[in-house]
Amino acid sequence: MYISRRRALKSASVTAAVAVSGCLGESISGTDSSKTIAVREVESSVSAAVFRWGIENGVWSSRNLELDFQTVPYGRYNRQLVTDESDIGAPATVAQMEFMTDGEPLTFIGPQQNMFNRMFVRADDSSIEDPTDLVDKRLGVPAAVSSTTTIVHRALIDETHGIDIIEDTAETRAEDPPVLWELLQDGELDAISEFSGYTIRGIADESTRTIFDPHAIWTERTGVGLPTTTFTVRQDWFDENRDITERFLQGWGESVSLFRSDAETALNQFGRAAGISDPDEAAVVGELMDNDTVFGPPFYEESLADSHWSFFELLADRQVLDLPDRDTAITTADAFDQG
Repeated sequence: MYISRRRALKSASVTAAVAVSGCLGESISGTDSSKTIAVREVESSVSAAVFRWGIENGVWSSRNLELDFQTVPYGRYNRQLVTDESDIGAPATVAQMEFMTDGEPLTFIGPQQNMFNRMFVRADDSSIEDPTDLVDKRLGVPAAVSSTTTIVHRALIDETHGIDIIEDTAETRAEDPPVLWELLQDGELDAISEFSGYTIRGIADESTRTIFDPHAIWTERTGVGLPTTTFTVRQDWFDENRDITERFLQGWGESVSLFRSDAETALNQFGRAAGISDPDEAAVVGELMDNDTVFGPPFYEESLADSHWSFFELLADRQVLDLPDRDTAITTADAFDQG
């Protein structure tokens, strides 16, 4: 991404401070000027492993930041900002937009996970080849019918195949990702939409096959991914902490890069936090990371913000959600040079 001269100078000054601290034999994370940021991530997400790998490698402490980091259940994770449990979070994108339209003063500050979550069937089930075959079938969706994955899958399948996966199926059942996986394996569901770590399991496991891949559809159309989760803050917190927010996102970008460069080691240490413990699943993660499938860039440039907004407009056209104000909903990289 484009780095302004001001931002580059700030980054250099932080690096210099770390170097001086190291020469003196002191840890910068222990100074009185370090800032603790509360962050919550959902259980069984590959992002949890990336966070823990970054913390392990000091990407935030080197920027004079400490993370109060926890993995929590989906409902709590999704409401972390409106309940003031966290300072910065990356909850489900659609849910945060709904909070915005309800009057919550939130703003997106950077992409996190792309929508690489897929829909799977059992490999030996020849009755389902693509989403048009889901009519009168039993479908499982992750966490809630209102989850971002479900909403995105529903909207894109409706647009591309003319099928409503809620109305046209015999049953649509919302469960946590591990439960969905077992229900598919046991034959109690015919197809499942999965989330994060269990999408990776579905790609790696020979007992399942993909029938819908929204990332492939949207990148072919626009050249960039769709957002599943997006780094979000309260507007007043951002106004008072622009520099801290910028350093946090820089740390996230470095953490993703470090994870990509040594995914096998990172997953050996922290894969369980993402629900990944199998070598085949780790290999899938490495491949997806190499292809920039899993994560977007740490900051919103205008072109990416425009692409994501065009998808939000598609959702609004299908009356899935109401749109908040565009200028306040997405904070782009230029805003960090205005503090």
